[in-house]
Amino acid sequence: MKTIAALICLFGLLGTLPAHASESTDVLGRQVPVGQGRPALVLYTNRGTREELRNTAYPFIYGLRSAHPVIVVHVDLRDVPGLFKGLARKELLKSYRASLEAMRKVYREQGEQPPVDLESSFFMVADSQGESHEALGLKKGFDQVLAQAVGPSGQELARGPFPQSAPVIGRALSAGGNPPLTPVAGMLHKP
Repeated sequence: MKTIAALICLFGLLGTLPAHASESTDVLGRQVPVGQGRPALVLYTNRGTREELRNTAYPFIYGLRSAHPVIVVHVDLRDVPGLFKGLARKELLKSYRASLEAMRKVYREQGEQPPVDLESSFFMVADSQGESHEALGLKKGFDQVLAQAVGPSGQELARGPFPQSAPVIGRALSAGGNPPLTPVAGMLHKP
């Protein structure tokens, strides 16, 4: 009886935690350091856009190495049935490790050693409720990866469909976010 009462109390406490609290940590349980002194490339994806992201992101990220951004991949799990979200999180952990290895391979193919802080600069976030995606207007089942450049203090520098917006995102991250933003064709970019 005491065990049941303890479980009920625990579930009650978990229900009072803010829904977004878990979304600020990655699949390894680390806090995501966006807006804490380094620029960030934030990519928003889901099951349907996963392959597109894999095919285009690694060379793009390699091209940003001089800007030394934090890389954050928000994975929308709204289209995963509730019973399978735990399994999806485990798959994301595997995907995180595979992505790290793929990035290391890109560096080696270019004749360079991967950065020592590659792992501590890469974050994969399981967005189980889709809140971060919804905040950007991405509906459940969206069919285009969205990229966002975020400055060192957390201000959005640019945003757009990926990989189409890659040049604008790259310029925004490389410039560090100092000049004012100008809206262009649904994206923000530096003049």
